[in-house]
Order: sequence, then structure tokens, then C-alpha cells
Amino acid sequence: MSTTQEYYIRKASETDARGPFTLEQLSSLTETGQVDADTFYYDAGTEAWAPINCNAALMQSLFPAKKVLRVRAKAANEMKTLNTVTENDRAITVNDMLLAAEGRTEDTRDKADPAISRGQAANIGSYASLAILLITAAAYILPHIDIVVALDLPAILQAPLVFLGILNLMLSVCIGLGAVSSYPFIRFSAMLGLGFAGTLLYFSGDNLTLIYAAAAAIGLYLCTVLVNIAGVIFFALLGLAGAIGLAQHYFTN
Repeated sequence: MSTTQEYYIRKASETDARGPFTLEQLSSLTETGQVDADTFYYDAGTEAWAPINCNAALMQSLFPAKKVLRVRAKAANEMKTLNTVTENDRAITVNDMLLAAEGRTEDTRDKADPAISRGQAANIGSYASLAILLITAAAYILPHIDIVVALDLPAILQAPLVFLGILNLMLSVCIGLGAVSSYPFIRFSAMLGLGFAGTLLYFSGDNLTLIYAAAAAIGLYLCTVLVNIAGVIFFALLGLAGAIGLAQHYFTN
């Protein structure tokens, strides 16, 4: 098609023509949306108006067909993968993922989140502290339960360890309710048990019971301080052994 040919155009609803326009000018009007396939042009050959879409050559010049890019699908044997499968491979289970997150697999043992370990140590310490407090409270209170129920203050003053037992009982309720803010008071009770109870037992000459009281107090204190699992377990066992020893002593004497 000649690029020097000139065209007059108009919309189907218009009576006034515009032009003349060269083919290049019509292309510019097409790009700006002023000319579309339904726009009429004057065909000098037929001396009549006709829509552009009736002239295949003009349509191709103004509205060239766009090429569609297609991606050829590859066959399975043509595709390369970064994953390799061996006969020793097995499916990954939910339990495997949980163990990996906790750093308890061979591949993740050195990448464990320390916060998880600290949280586990805190839980162990909390349960151990609760048990030590309850056992020592029972050891100090139950042998004198009659005077405690009767609120016989003069008699209670003759058995001052009852007050320590009541304190431990109250603290066990707090920690049982999840009040970790009571930890400073638990440490105070542990030191009170080591100092006050230890002094009374020392002057009474009961060295074995003194060892039990010291073990319970030290275990109780460190269970609320340490944040490593091995340390907490060791002192939890020490504290529980001391508390059980105290209970056995006071219940059998």
C-alpha cells in the first residue's frame, strides 16, 4: 500500500470529514485512539465511504496482528532438577520438623534456638519449685497441725518453723497460679529456710536434718535462677531430695 496516499476519515455518526491524512498520520491517530477499525474512510476507487475494517490491507497497516509468544512445554526427561532422590531417602514427618525446630536432630543440633531451651528450663524449675514448697510446707506444718488449726499462738511460737511452712504454702499457691512475680519471695523463703531453719537445726544438734534443709533451700533457690536444663534438673533433684528428707524426718519423729 502506498505511503503517499491520502485519506479522508470520519466517524459513522459524523457528517463532516477530516483530512487528508497520510498513512503515517493515520497510524499516529490509531495509537492515540482517535481512529479505530469502525472509523470510515473515503475510498477513491469506489467513490464511497467504507469502514476501515472492510479494507484488509489498510487494516494490516493500521492494526498489525500482534505475535503471540508461546513457551514450548518440556518433556519430563528434558527437565533438570536440583533435588536428587536416593534409596535411603524417606518422607519428612511433622515430628521431624518439630524436632528440627527444637534443635534435636543431627543437622540442627548446633542451630537450636536458645530461647526454647530457656523456656523448657523455666518450666522444669517452676514445677520443681512448686513440689519443693509443698513438701517443705507439709513437713513444717502437719506435725503441728492441731495447734495451727486451734490458732494457739503461744504453742506456735514454740515451733517457729510452722511460720516458714505457712509462707511456703502461700508461695506454692502463687506459683501454682502461674505468678512468676513471686520468684523473689520464693528465693527469700529459700534463704530463710537455709538461715533460720538451719540455725535452729544446728543448735539442736540434728545434723542430718540440717543437711536436708540446706539441700531443699539451695535447690529451691537455684530452680528459680538457672536457665539451663541440665543445671535446673540437677538442683531440682537436690531440692526434692532435701524436701523429702525433711518430710520423712518430721513425720516419723
